Amino acid sequence: MTKLTNVKRIKTELKYFCANKRTVHKNKQQYIMTLAKRTIFSEYKKTLNLSLPVIIAQAGQITVGLIDNIMIGKLGTTSFAAASFTNTLFSLVLIFGMGYSSALTPLAGKNWGSKNIISVSSIFRNGILANSLIGLLLFILLIIINFLIPNMGQPSSVIDLSQDYLRILSFSIFPTMIFYTYKQISEGIGDTKTAMRIMLWANLINCIVNYIFMFGKFGLPEMGLEGAAIGTLTARLYMPIAFIIKFNKRKENQAIINLLFRVKYSFNQIKSISILGLSLGGQMVMEASAFGICAIMMGWISENGIAAHQIAISLSTLGFMIFQGLGSGTTIRVSHYRGQNKLNNIKIATNTGIKLMLIYASISILLFVFGRTIFPLAFTKDDNVIKLAANMILVCGIFQIFDGFQIIFAGSLRGLADAKIPMLISFIAYFMISIPISYYSAFKWGYSEIGIWFGFPVGLLISSILSYSRYKYLLINYNRQFNLARV
Repeated sequence: MTKLTNVKRIKTELKYFCANKRTVHKNKQQYIMTLAKRTIFSEYKKTLNLSLPVIIAQAGQITVGLIDNIMIGKLGTTSFAAASFTNTLFSLVLIFGMGYSSALTPLAGKNWGSKNIISVSSIFRNGILANSLIGLLLFILLIIINFLIPNMGQPSSVIDLSQDYLRILSFSIFPTMIFYTYKQISEGIGDTKTAMRIMLWANLINCIVNYIFMFGKFGLPEMGLEGAAIGTLTARLYMPIAFIIKFNKRKENQAIINLLFRVKYSFNQIKSISILGLSLGGQMVMEASAFGICAIMMGWISENGIAAHQIAISLSTLGFMIFQGLGSGTTIRVSHYRGQNKLNNIKIATNTGIKLMLIYASISILLFVFGRTIFPLAFTKDDNVIKLAANMILVCGIFQIFDGFQIIFAGSLRGLADAKIPMLISFIAYFMISIPISYYSAFKWGYSEIGIWFGFPVGLLISSILSYSRYKYLLINYNRQFNLARV
């Protein structure tokens, strides 16, 4: 009896389906579209939740950098030029360290996505050792650079101040590398808020200590530019100490902490971190060094050129921080999906980053174009410096979209743990194209200071095109591997 009843029910459902198959098909399509929309909306939300803390932290750091420059500007054009030159040299070393440590994010992110906590703990422990060793090597490199400053063709008035400033800054590189170890591991497991809070507090400490030591408050001697270096060092000593405490207290990290001293140091693990880290560090340095080398070339022309370059770079970084934050969010999302073997979600995460980037790039272009003569007034009253800076800011507005594209695609490639080819792309775009164009524009084609900035948009355009090509190539390969695995 029950079987007959079931047969009748099935026949009735089949008749309904046959009579209404178009409606059923339409409903199915609507369901799929609704599900896709929910997935995309969810991706926007998750990417922004990861990116915004990074952006806020960088905004705070950049704001402090702007305040630093404004405070140093009060000491005179020579001190401002010395700080600009020294920060350029130090930043190249720091950026390499940041790039090296960023290898921990995709490695930890992939294993976090596949719920392999033991591997996350192993990457963390070996990452601490790898970053500590690199921190010591970078400290030695900074000491060597300090001795070489007199041979870099800078004005004699700048050299002594630069050496004193760099001598103090050098001691901040090791604690900074420890901080970035914890930061990158935290980002890999989806926590970007802890680093944001610590960096904001560090920025406040930096401003307060700067003010006290630079201008000799509370009975202390007026130390000028060296006081600014002490402020930076104090803030960077605070950062790793605060992160260690916060990381150990966070409930979500307890499983990692409990396994941290059970996993062993592994030469192969350190080797894999170093191979990826060296490539990522090299990639980031090549882009940054294009700006750094141009700062050195600017010193061959004039002090006003150095000062204007620093103003334009400081403002350019405001746009860069948004792109970099979105790139970091893209890296984390892509690395998690890589651990889960979700190819389509990797595409969605990357496209989400691109769309968010385009919104901001449009706004920043308008700000740079129409505010180019206003922004420099916050740094200096020198008309010659303001005029030069305004022209450089206009060029900066031109390359915003190129910069955004290459950062998002670089973030996606980083999430896929791809670094060797992106490093080669950076070498081609910046060393073979951008820097030569800057040199010829300034010294051969007669454009002087502003000519040095002509290479940037071209290099960034080439980088974005090649990075996109690499991204598409990897997706095709992953798709082929996925289809073979299914067979």
